[in-house]
Amino acid sequence: MMSKVFRSVTRFSMTAALAVLSALGSGQPPKTIAEQQPFDGQLALQHIAQQVSFGPRAAGYEGKQKTLDYIQQLLQSQADKLVVQQFQTQGLRGNNLWASFYAADPKLRGQSRIMLAAHWDTRPIAERDKLASKRSQPVIGANDGASGVAVLLEIARLLSNQRAPVTVDLVFFDLEDMGNIDDLPFSIGATEFVRQNRFYRPAAGVVVDMVCDRDLVIPQERFSRDGARDLQDQIWRIAQSQGAEAFKPHKGSYIEDDHLPFLRAGLKVVNLIHWPFPKSWHTSGDTIDRCSADSLQQVGRVISEFIYRQGEPL
Repeated sequence: MMSKVFRSVTRFSMTAALAVLSALGSGQPPKTIAEQQPFDGQLALQHIAQQVSFGPRAAGYEGKQKTLDYIQQLLQSQADKLVVQQFQTQGLRGNNLWASFYAADPKLRGQSRIMLAAHWDTRPIAERDKLASKRSQPVIGANDGASGVAVLLEIARLLSNQRAPVTVDLVFFDLEDMGNIDDLPFSIGATEFVRQNRFYRPAAGVVVDMVCDRDLVIPQERFSRDGARDLQDQIWRIAQSQGAEAFKPHKGSYIEDDHLPFLRAGLKVVNLIHWPFPKSWHTSGDTIDRCSADSLQQVGRVISEFIYRQGEPL
């Protein structure tokens, strides 16, 4: 793996040098790493299509194991380290996946880490559906589940080609979407991840959830605002500089999601989530035809610039 990382660093050094020389010759500022190798919304959309093709990703459905295998197989060939952490709680079994992409400079690998996270499960009931006959059926979860996973998997492609200045952990949580079913809470997998890994203290984290809607609106989530204001401001400055219109400058609502267990543990983690929730939320209408590659691209390019510019003033 060390030789793979060395080759990656060497390719980046040559690419970066050529970019700087080209920019100097043209009188234009050099492109950022995120601009040289941009996040591709169409590739992310394909990851959504693949997950949806497996069917519901809830307990008792074949699609759950197929999705777990899919994520694992992709990351095994890309990440420097991949761990599947099993857990049992409240009568449920789950799997959290943790993929690490080490910092480009070996000397910096243990100094700073950034976490990007999403939940990979889907809700077992569509209780908000207009049709009563569909409310007991599982949600297909193109947006609520698959979109966050898709963003992380496309980020994994970028990181596999060029490591960031800091170590980046991609974490996929199970059992986020069991809340208010049989008195269960939301974010079961994230809560278990924090409990199992008390040593884990990333410098910053971003949770991505429901980010593919054609009319994507991401305001500044309130728990994130209260607990990680500086981090949220950094991300919104990047979004503004990129013209990412989905990121709104106003405050949203307090949303219970996978960032909360980390905030409660004293970690700076921000939630990127559509609010107000789209009409397809927790219904049979959460399908891929409502998803947009452009929405995914806006979110992905903001996040990728954030991680590749670590160590620079933002």
